[in-house]
Amino acid sequence: MIFINIKKGFALIELLIVIGIIAVLATAVVVVMNPMEYFKKSRDSTRMSELQTINKALGQYLADGKTYLGETNKVYVSIPDNASQICASLGLPALPTGWEYRCSNSANYRKVDSTGWIPVPFTSISFGSNLAILPIDPVNTTSTGEYYTYITDGSWELNAILTSDRYKAKAQNDGGDSDNAFETGSAAGLALTPLTFPHNWIKVDNFWVMKYEAKYSKTGSGASDASTVNCVADSGDGLDWRDSGCNDSTKVVSSPYGSPVVHITHNQAKTACQTIGARLIINQEWMTIARNAEQVGSNWSGGSVGSGCLFRGNVGSNACGYNGADPEKGIYRNAKAKLVLSNGEEIWDIAGNVWEHVMKDANDTLVRYTPSDGGAVGWRWIEHTAITGYGDLSYNEIRPSNSSWNATHGMGRVYTYNGDYGSASRVLLRGGNWVYGADAGAFTLTLSWDTTFQNNFVGFRCAR
Repeated sequence: MIFINIKKGFALIELLIVIGIIAVLATAVVVVMNPMEYFKKSRDSTRMSELQTINKALGQYLADGKTYLGETNKVYVSIPDNASQICASLGLPALPTGWEYRCSNSANYRKVDSTGWIPVPFTSISFGSNLAILPIDPVNTTSTGEYYTYITDGSWELNAILTSDRYKAKAQNDGGDSDNAFETGSAAGLALTPLTFPHNWIKVDNFWVMKYEAKYSKTGSGASDASTVNCVADSGDGLDWRDSGCNDSTKVVSSPYGSPVVHITHNQAKTACQTIGARLIINQEWMTIARNAEQVGSNWSGGSVGSGCLFRGNVGSNACGYNGADPEKGIYRNAKAKLVLSNGEEIWDIAGNVWEHVMKDANDTLVRYTPSDGGAVGWRWIEHTAITGYGDLSYNEIRPSNSSWNATHGMGRVYTYNGDYGSASRVLLRGGNWVYGADAGAFTLTLSWDTTFQNNFVGFRCAR
């Protein structure tokens, strides 16, 4: 009997060893198969845990009768800046008017005595704090947008961007007003964040962009109340920016609801984006999105890159798009209205619905010499493949990566003045609108507008 018990004991140990080996091998396989996602998931888990730890410490601080939580209208950042208290050396995104960043320095930024990146004296808690050192984001760089922020107005909010597919839903369902960041804090604090991690924006390479064409929200929170706005002044096509009830720049949002803002000039669109701490999208950013989308097979009518045509969205009845409302409003139901990017994010109406104002570059340089196909003088549409001279632009500022792709492939066309000798200064409009058919597309460009023109088929989109 003793011998049998010993055998059973060894069998159990052996079984545990085998299970352990299998677990190690399974983890190794996961890492080998998708190492980036594995490490992203690990970092996200750390972020959520650390912010909850800070949140608990803030609750202990208040429970001890303390009151000072920091300055209002300040975004405290976990990255140190030895040169500037307002984080001027870090290249952080612009904030809305009235807001400022706050940074500690590299000697103090992890301290819990109020000199750290969170200005709360946790050391003053009479019964002791659970924080010995202030946590920082596992990456903690501005170039990736991965850092912690803290905001207070008597209540408080803590934020971190989540990067893994596994935890994306956590950011979308944490009770905060941004679906791009994990937010935790006091119950009243979860709507404090200015545009630091905006709602319904997507990250593409090193910039953020509105997922949807710019809409208008009564509250400016970015919530679904954009659908309730009804202040159209003329034909009913889009939300008229000229209407005095609907031209408050602080209430511009990215939302799937409501009507896109139209009847807005190029300069007004720039101001609207600047007011919310962003900028009007730059052509290089537009091209990054379009060039990325063209390489995703699901964006093509044939199901693979180069097969059929790249979806155009709401641009009238044609093989690459669909014929929706004028322009389409509310939650879209046609898959052709969106383009999917290689990182899995979606961007809507980049190739149709309403034209969009675009800056040529960060300085918004105006175009004087326009592209040409060398043909008859005058305004007309030309194919990308027919361009013989680019004027103030270049191939990579206009065209898809494949030099043989044209409107037949869903790329759209270029509206230009052949024979132009720099007689006027023009802005860029891209994408096309709901009646443009084959002329519309992700690479469509028209150069017929100046900074003061406005119409019911032109809107905009912000980036940062």
